[in-house]
Amino acid sequence: MTDSKPSNAPLALFETLPSTRTIPHISLATLPTPVKHLEKLGSEIGCRSLWVKSDDQSGTEYGGNKVRKLEFLLGEALAQGYKEVWTVGAIGSHHALATAIYARQVGLRPAVLHFPQPVTEHVRKNLKAICSTNPVLTLASNKLTLPVEVGKAKMKQWLSTAQNIYYIPGGGSSPPGVLGYVNAAFELKQQIERGETVLPDYIFVAAGTCGTLAGLILGARMAGLDTQIIGVRVVDKIMTNAAITAHLANKAGKILRAHGVQDIPHISISDVTLLDDYFGEDYGKPTDEGMEALGLCAKCSDVVLEPTYTGKAFAAIIGERERLDLANKNVLYWHTLSGADLSARIASVDVARDLPDGYQKFFEDDL
Repeated sequence: MTDSKPSNAPLALFETLPSTRTIPHISLATLPTPVKHLEKLGSEIGCRSLWVKSDDQSGTEYGGNKVRKLEFLLGEALAQGYKEVWTVGAIGSHHALATAIYARQVGLRPAVLHFPQPVTEHVRKNLKAICSTNPVLTLASNKLTLPVEVGKAKMKQWLSTAQNIYYIPGGGSSPPGVLGYVNAAFELKQQIERGETVLPDYIFVAAGTCGTLAGLILGARMAGLDTQIIGVRVVDKIMTNAAITAHLANKAGKILRAHGVQDIPHISISDVTLLDDYFGEDYGKPTDEGMEALGLCAKCSDVVLEPTYTGKAFAAIIGERERLDLANKNVLYWHTLSGADLSARIASVDVARDLPDGYQKFFEDDL
């Protein structure tokens, strides 16, 4: 069995279900992403058949799970003639950063409404990187006032310009975005059929705004993959729960049905598995288990984790070893953090000169 290598092959979804080629889409990602056996790391944690789906390599400008979603989201925005995209996220949001980078790449103006989160070096790097795209940035005072401030910011921008604005929810988790991970499930099936990996008994993935999880659940059902997908909650329950996940999956199914796909499975709340025990005290706040996972992956593999999402997701694999008998199972960790080099973007940004008012405070204190 050999590890897979990325290429620019047609989307697995489009190959398998040709009628879906009428869905608006723009090619941004480098697909399929590699899947490989983590022998040393698996031996270290007592899970000998441990694999990683390397979505960190999904894009040259920026990778991670957001690029797959943006192929459908920005594709729809362009197809409908929009000139600007709005989205929301925490100040260290990978989604906001990916949206800004790829919106600029395809000729759309990016705008982001941020809310604060615990400041880490990783957050500071992402915040500087997003400033390199020259987006419109607005800072909400906190998560509770975010809905009001989203409305105010959008109305102000709408009244000041004749351009239409395409709104992308946080995390890119809307029905078109979910299709990116429906495709990912079909992509994994093709890799299994080519002998590049084994059929996993379990797939572990970070679950924030639920779009990635929803797409994998729906896609796996459609592709006939007999695997259990486990979302590891990394955001407050009001945003990350089984009801939202099932709703997103079924809305994405309606898009597929409208484009000629028959027999779309209905996803119920009972089809969604979410683990709550690895979230910790707050969004973006590191946990001891997550930091241990970072260290183990750094010592035994080339998988690079961070504290907010991927560290907590991998900590769940370690924490669930005995309960799920993972020593005797095929386990796939779906890696959703970008592996792209942002050093040039970060170096180009001067905090005092380039960040809008109100953002400098995130760089004042020692970490």
